[in-house]
Amino acid sequence: MGYMNITKSAFMEMVRCRRYPSLHRLFHRREFQDEVMERIWELLDQSDVNLEDITKQDLQQLQIMMPYFDKIEILAARHVLNKWGGQARYGIKKGMQKQFIRDYDSFVLMCNVDVYHKTQEQINVIEVKATTTNKFLKMGYKVNHMQYSLFYVDDEGVFRLMEERDPSVLAEPKYIKQRNKLFDRFSDVGVYVYDLAFQRFVIEEKKIDARYYLGVLNHEYEFDGTYVDGEPVYDNSIIRLVDLTNITKEMLPRIERKVQLVIERIKKDNAAPTRLGKHCQLKKQRECQYTDICYKDFPKKNSILHYLDRHHGFKDPFGEKHELFDLIEEGYRNMTDIPYTWLHRKNNQIQYDVALTHKPYVDREKIHAGIAEIKYPIYHLDFESFPCPLPRFKGERPYMQSLFQFSLHVEREPGKCDKELDHIEFLAKDHQDRRKELVQALVDAIPMDGGSVMVYNETFEKTRLKELAQLFPEYETELLDMVNRLFDLQDLVKTRTKRYENLGYDKEQAKTINYYHEDLVGSYSIKKVLPIFSELTYKNMEVGNGMEAVHAYASYPTLSEKQRIRIQNALIEYCKQDTWAMVEILDQLRKI
Repeated sequence: MGYMNITKSAFMEMVRCRRYPSLHRLFHRREFQDEVMERIWELLDQSDVNLEDITKQDLQQLQIMMPYFDKIEILAARHVLNKWGGQARYGIKKGMQKQFIRDYDSFVLMCNVDVYHKTQEQINVIEVKATTTNKFLKMGYKVNHMQYSLFYVDDEGVFRLMEERDPSVLAEPKYIKQRNKLFDRFSDVGVYVYDLAFQRFVIEEKKIDARYYLGVLNHEYEFDGTYVDGEPVYDNSIIRLVDLTNITKEMLPRIERKVQLVIERIKKDNAAPTRLGKHCQLKKQRECQYTDICYKDFPKKNSILHYLDRHHGFKDPFGEKHELFDLIEEGYRNMTDIPYTWLHRKNNQIQYDVALTHKPYVDREKIHAGIAEIKYPIYHLDFESFPCPLPRFKGERPYMQSLFQFSLHVEREPGKCDKELDHIEFLAKDHQDRRKELVQALVDAIPMDGGSVMVYNETFEKTRLKELAQLFPEYETELLDMVNRLFDLQDLVKTRTKRYENLGYDKEQAKTINYYHEDLVGSYSIKKVLPIFSELTYKNMEVGNGMEAVHAYASYPTLSEKQRIRIQNALIEYCKQDTWAMVEILDQLRKI
């Protein structure tokens, strides 16, 4: 029928750059379906995990999450049928979804529709995404200190563009600026619009007049705790539809140009290096799978890619701004390739000096000023959580970080902490609701004695403690007391402007990093910081990073008793390693 099949997923990848189709033909790296990857990207987007710590094995292991993603498609189909009646074709098994093909320039364009819905009056095409309504609600703007949204919710609970209710907003530049993000395939929502618009381009060759929607999770939905045969029962409001009919129609000429471009790239089959840029999505959830090929000439340390705030570009003495990828195109690869006079940010000047001398930068005064703020005993705390797409327990919402484990090391005096004797742990041993037991154990372990609660990158722990305080109001006082005592260890290594301004430093000093070593390669994740200050390693641990911990917990129901005990011991050792790592880092910072 055609020269080559181009699926929706293949199109979304091949449109990246001229080189991608040829590299894909040569290597075929992806080892599992693009649809699986798409759902896992959503999980990563909701997780408190540094992408640098994720391995290919982690992604493969996360296929254990597929039943949750599959259920979202079923819930979306049920939502549409309950709302509009009629008939729907959908399904998670091969061949159950309605497939469309379109011949185009000797190629075959293909797409499967997640939910193909028909009534006597209307055809509806629904692309189901394991994301939430929050991404759409966040698309807003301010005029005269008043907040406005790009979308409104109609009487049926459907998200629609504000212009459909009030066309006058099209005269507001700030509305248009937000609206343009829908056409940007690199934006949080633009990638979904592109996806749906490609489907429409394939489908409309059949002269089918349809409306086009995204089906997403309602981020405000709160599970009421209803179960049948041990399975959660969700009402119809867990799914929301986003009507993108008009936007996808507007995008059709753009999609056709991109289809023509992809076909041209396939025919030319040119694997030669091409311009690097935003399309690589470097260090992002949807990073191109061939970045190690395209970026092979960059040094492992002291690369131009390791500059902090590099996305702001660099300005020469004549005031001309040089963007990162423009410099890369001109051959810049090392930090020291950029003239020092172009570095106007103090942190970049520090990085340049470290790259030149190979000696770490240390602001001892700021580090010790921060350490002086710590109150004893120190409670070194780390949580592990399960960001389940569908809420499992009463009071949870989609992707709510459901805590299943904590580790705590108690340091009663500076440097006085035993890895085993001063360690307290909690781990849920099954998939029952153990949150209250976790809270009780946490409150027992951290009394209201004024001691600092030490964490690494405090946003995660602060949010979890506040959520627990809402879920279990009987412990609100103790949990919020912990929030008020949080101390972020990362502040000592990196910095925190507000903390150091409160200590009397001016703004420039306060926002300047406290420590930099070339081995950090521009990152302050604990996995990068730890090897500099300790011989501790996560290598060869059965559970060695956050995604592996998620997988280990998720896999409980599939394990034999012997396997489950082994995995639970591995989880305990991993979480213990995280808090002991903080003990060791702090101890070394004291000695600086």
